Amino acid sequence: MAVLFLLAVSIGCVLARPSSENVTPVEVTLYYETMCPSCRLFVPSQLLPAYTDTKFDYTSLISKLTLVPYGWVKVKNATSHEYQCQHGQSECEGNRLHSCAIKYIPDQLTTLEYISCLDNLESEYLAFESSVYPIDKCQDKLPGGLYSKIIDCYNSEEGWTLFQINGEKTTSFFTSPAYVPYVSYNNKRDDDLADSSIEDFKMTLCKVAGVVNWQDCSSWN
Repeated sequence: MAVLFLLAVSIGCVLARPSSENVTPVEVTLYYETMCPSCRLFVPSQLLPAYTDTKFDYTSLISKLTLVPYGWVKVKNATSHEYQCQHGQSECEGNRLHSCAIKYIPDQLTTLEYISCLDNLESEYLAFESSVYPIDKCQDKLPGGLYSKIIDCYNSEEGWTLFQINGEKTTSFFTSPAYVPYVSYNNKRDDDLADSSIEDFKMTLCKVAGVVNWQDCSSWN
């Protein structure tokens, strides 16, 4: 009898998880800055856990994930790469490094693990308006040989080109004042969904994708 009871409890727990049937996967775009405190919290605490959750396959609800590290940047002279990022020069460096990492890391999970590692570094490396971004940290999160490709990109014209492309994506999307981190679904601007995503990404993702019992999704489970 005890065995049957435990089996019933186990089945009940499984059935309580969100169902992924009859859903429509959505494109998810994250606009962020590498030194923004809220942005540094979002990837490790909400986006990465959606990719590592073992109880429900949240990644099946995402048809495409796009990361856009740029934010609010004043362009002084694009030709000579003179930019003023919101949180100082270190943020421009971080945005460029992330842009290269996003291009060269072949899978989303490794990308998010690498970014989360950078986001979680001690404050001595990521002090507000610090003059140097810790580009040499978190190499252990990358497959062998990949860091050299990222840093070659970072130190070359390619890094600036990716930086500028992300700037174009950001300015074309935000035609009126907004904030970061900002999560967009299917390339649409919806401030209510963006706010909800910052509070609970998993639940908002389930809701947008059409999961029937989306209330059972939560970033805090």
